[in-house]
Amino acid sequence: MLVFGLLFALVLGWFSWQTRQAERIFLDDASEHARLLADAVILHARGAVTAEAVTAAMLTRFLSNAAGFVAYLDGIAPFTADELAAFAGEADLSVIRIVGRDGVVQGPALPLPASAAGCSRLQRLVRLDALHTILYGIPAERDVGCVLVGMDSRATEALEAAVGLPRALAAIADLPGVESVRLEGDPRSLVLGPDTGVAMPLVGIRRLADGRMVAQARADVAGARLLLDLDAGPLQAMRARLWLEFLGFVLVLLLAGSVGTWILYRHQRAHEHQLLDFERRLSRRREEAGLGRAAAAIAHEIRNPLNTMAMGLQRLKLEASDIDTEHRRLIDLMLEGVQRTNASVTGLLDYARPLQPRRDSVALEDLITEQLTLYRGRLEQANTRARLDLHPPIRVRGDAGLLRRLLDNLLHNALEALEAEAPGGYFRIEARRQRGTAVLRIANDGFVGDPVGVERLLEPWFTTKNDGTGLGLAICRRIALAHDGTLELQAPRPGRLCVSVVLPAAEPQTGH
Repeated sequence: MLVFGLLFALVLGWFSWQTRQAERIFLDDASEHARLLADAVILHARGAVTAEAVTAAMLTRFLSNAAGFVAYLDGIAPFTADELAAFAGEADLSVIRIVGRDGVVQGPALPLPASAAGCSRLQRLVRLDALHTILYGIPAERDVGCVLVGMDSRATEALEAAVGLPRALAAIADLPGVESVRLEGDPRSLVLGPDTGVAMPLVGIRRLADGRMVAQARADVAGARLLLDLDAGPLQAMRARLWLEFLGFVLVLLLAGSVGTWILYRHQRAHEHQLLDFERRLSRRREEAGLGRAAAAIAHEIRNPLNTMAMGLQRLKLEASDIDTEHRRLIDLMLEGVQRTNASVTGLLDYARPLQPRRDSVALEDLITEQLTLYRGRLEQANTRARLDLHPPIRVRGDAGLLRRLLDNLLHNALEALEAEAPGGYFRIEARRQRGTAVLRIANDGFVGDPVGVERLLEPWFTTKNDGTGLGLAICRRIALAHDGTLELQAPRPGRLCVSVVLPAAEPQTGH
């Protein structure tokens, strides 16, 4: 958990760093873009102001010469209204007005406003936007007054609109990635000199009223302020991609963590099972070692007196001629008790004796057939049938003597149960090869124990028979475990017992 927590923290830190890097790169790019656009605005503004100044100079020179020529001609011979109108048409002037002391003589009729009709604003251009006219006036030469001349300004207005700053701002606003552009302040300050430059714009991310994200750049250009709104869609797309990558990596990390945790859990459980199994085997071996020592001591201390008692009772039975029938029966009972006690001691020694089986290749079918041959008489006497299913032939790796003893105990128990509880029944012997092991199953009727606690039959000294020692199945289990196998008991239905023995299978022998 600590490792995966550290990995998650590293991924989160990497994602945050990537997000900040993406935003910084985008803002740097937006700042550079804004600076280039600001330079373009300055260039257009300078061109527009320069064009306006050149146009004003040309108009001033043209109208000044026209007004001076009108004043010169009027000084030689005063114009009449018709002559002045004809001269205005030839000179392509829309207005010629001579303002004298005694009155006004003008060319083509044009309703001029009062502020522009007099001689109050001379020697400068006067723009009348409503009339699309530009006026210029000079003082009269021969009398008090002035001469005003004017021309149509539509052509100059179209030129100024084509090269003016609003047109340039509109063109920049149409560029890809530019949401809006506006200029605050006096654009004429942009022509203060050739050294006028643009500082690096300040760029920040903000959200518009319609929910869109834009990068707003503010740049100071020679006293004016240029405001640019650039599309922040690439930044949003990059953030979305980083989020998807982050979520994908987190999912992969969680999946890997889950799989790794599951593997570690399984490995830990397997290790715990191995440890428990090792401790169980070690405890069993210690128990067996202690039981072996105890059994040896018991056998030494009990068998000698038992032998002495058995020989004494037999001698007494053979040599004592005056013993009545009742006493002879008592002697027989005592001899049977001594034999049962001796059998118990023998079973204890067999159970406690360490097993070191050989690892030979043994034909399981031959062992079963040989053991059944020994019980043929009892089978016929008890009218008991044996059903065999031993095909194909199977070979196991083990000790033939110990395996024969295991089969003898299992067959003996099965026949005793059938003879006592189910005469005329049958038992089934089945052998199968399964995943590198040989599985031997012996099922018989006549089981009278509890089906739920059937595994208790494998415990030493536990038996359901009146004259049993309870060591037969325990010894069989020890033989199976000594061969790296298992022995299990099942009661599939009341009255039926099934013993399953799993042994390591040997490779089948091939003829030459």
